[in-house]
Amino acid sequence: MKIIVGQFKLLTKICMALSLVLLCLPMIALNASAGSITISPTVGPAGGYLALSLFGISPIAGVGDDTITNFIVPSFNYAGESWNRIGVGSDGYLIVAGAASALPSTNTMLPNAGLSPKNILAPFWTNLDLSTDGAIRIGALTNGTDSWIVTDWAGVPNKTDTSIKNTFEVWIGLNSDINPGEDIIFSYDSIGSGDNNLLTIGAEDKTGAVGATYYYNGTGINPGSESELRVATDGLPVPEPATMLLLGSGLLGLWGARKKFKK
Repeated sequence: MKIIVGQFKLLTKICMALSLVLLCLPMIALNASAGSITISPTVGPAGGYLALSLFGISPIAGVGDDTITNFIVPSFNYAGESWNRIGVGSDGYLIVAGAASALPSTNTMLPNAGLSPKNILAPFWTNLDLSTDGAIRIGALTNGTDSWIVTDWAGVPNKTDTSIKNTFEVWIGLNSDINPGEDIIFSYDSIGSGDNNLLTIGAEDKTGAVGATYYYNGTGINPGSESELRVATDGLPVPEPATMLLLGSGLLGLWGARKKFKK
């Protein structure tokens, strides 16, 4: 198991060089489950995709085809509970609380009570293959006020046609002002329509009974490149994105770098 808190080597190097803050929060007992999950367009913390490679973060080691890598992380809120573990799937998804095995490479609609593991955040669940190219990175970023765990799939090819590569990430807020302290963003740089046009963008809770599918195998809206989606649970309204002043040496220091990188 890879460890972020206390043994997160990736973040140790970054925090020393760039003054990024790894924030540990106490576990908070919240509601038992989500009443509903919605997914809708938004503007994320950095105003778009922000490559973790710009911070010198190394790719997760040992990632291949149809693998999952578990991390202990600072506590975050999702679907009415607080969690401190996530599983990073090579096929474009996260498992909140982690998992012993990966999801099937063949995607389904969400929610899916018969699917295991559950508790899925799926920014781009399709059959990807990192054994040939691409990288997944994970790290913690801060703007001096708020902090996020960011998981970044960079240049990951489809399984069938490896010339098609996909770049996207998930931001998980650690101390969000958004009620009930939950802040989850899917951010896209350059994506296709999934391996053989099979793709799920969605989310579900730990029961597999509550969830939402934003896009599935050509049905719905493919967010496309340079777009962002917010995942909100408990049926709360999605707040209007606020203008964000990026302070300190965290995101502010890389704002110009991000613009340059995208060019």
